Amino acid sequence: MDDYDLITELLPVLGRSSHESFNVFNVMHHGTHEKQLSNIFRWILDIGGSHRFETLGQRVFLNLIRERLGPSADLPDGPYSVRQEVNTAESGHRLDIADLVLENDSTVVVVENYETSDGHGHSYNSYLKYGQRDGKFAVVVLLFASEYTYLQADGWERATVITYERFLDRLMDELNKERNYAQLHTEQYSFLIQMHRKFAAKGDEVSDSELLAFIDAMCVSGEARRYRERPSDVAAEKFASDVAERARERFEGGREVLKRVKDRLKIYARSTLHNQLDGKLRAGSVREIRTNYVGIYQWIVELVVTADDGVTSAQNFEIRFGPTAWNYVENESDSLGLGDGETVDYSKLFIASTGKRRIMRQSQVSLLEVLHGLSADDYRLRDEILALDATS
Repeated sequence: MDDYDLITELLPVLGRSSHESFNVFNVMHHGTHEKQLSNIFRWILDIGGSHRFETLGQRVFLNLIRERLGPSADLPDGPYSVRQEVNTAESGHRLDIADLVLENDSTVVVVENYETSDGHGHSYNSYLKYGQRDGKFAVVVLLFASEYTYLQADGWERATVITYERFLDRLMDELNKERNYAQLHTEQYSFLIQMHRKFAAKGDEVSDSELLAFIDAMCVSGEARRYRERPSDVAAEKFASDVAERARERFEGGREVLKRVKDRLKIYARSTLHNQLDGKLRAGSVREIRTNYVGIYQWIVELVVTADDGVTSAQNFEIRFGPTAWNYVENESDSLGLGDGETVDYSKLFIASTGKRRIMRQSQVSLLEVLHGLSADDYRLRDEILALDATS
């Protein structure tokens, strides 16, 4: 199928439910940086932590490492000290900071914590040599949210890999076997449940109806063929990568199109529209065309009205479109005047007055028409601005 179908059919059903449940990590925007998550994993792994499950965090983590290393792994149970932000580089070399280090008299576990399974510039050999100092047994671990084995290079393909999901799933399973933990330590348990939902369960559970809508879109778009591919986890990663790549292309391309619309509209306003409005506005004439807004407000062409005495009028007009129009609709919906049976259409321009009575109305002129070029005898924008001027 082509890119258009992939994006237009699938993205509408990939959104989250409108009613998002409470999660402390979402409220605080916590966990968006590896250091934040390393703080929490250190807390879990620390035997003396306020979590009150003593050695459980370490035992779960070490068992997962053993499972990946195989039955011959000689990895002591501990206890281990836990340190954070440890420089593993040899003296005289540039810093190479490991996120976590677990260490006892015989063994060192050096942990790199990151969103994806790669070393992102750190040295696997540096981590390993640091762990092996003084003749100790060393293990280098990649702790991450998303596994992309093709990113593991420069020695990192030899690292022991553990996902947030695997670690947190196992930890919660063990905690749930302890009948009294949730009752005795309600705050800690609630925190860990929310962490598990955020970083392992991937947020709120998707409903059956949402999943069925997704399957329908997969079939309509021709992407259902992916369900025959094996292994399924590889197929899912490939699908996600394809959607992300096409979405990135569309997002970047969309920004370029918005810039071209703004440029064409600015030229049209300066060369044609201000002449069409000359002598017809109640407050004066259009003397300046401004396009210097930024951020979400940058998709505006403003017509600055000056009175006959040279004083800038309090009644200016703006032509808004795309994300800027959406922002105003979302935040000032009471100012949007739609005709009977008319619905918001972001493929169109929007005309707004910025005087005492702030009104925005949907134009009949489309963004595509602006790109193709509005003719000098096209009076639709003029008439829409005059109609707004008469009511504002």
